[in-house]
Amino acid sequence: MASSVFYKFRSQRDESRITFDGTGISVFDLKKEIILANNLAKANDFDLVVLDNSGEGAWLSPSIVEPIK
Repeated sequence: MASSVFYKFRSQRDESRITFDGTGISVFDLKKEIILANNLAKANDFDLVVLDNSGEGAWLSPSIVEPIK
């Protein structure tokens, strides 16, 4: 079963998508996939913060991101 997480940088107009197998992905793996998808692997001077989409600026769980079903 393939699942997806949609993400967007503040400077982007449209959302992008990371697709993965299974029903959950660790935040570490999600960040790694976003970095690889955007060719940021050589940049060491940034922080990648993962927030939920509620508009409240809440942090996601530090261990697992589960897609909305």
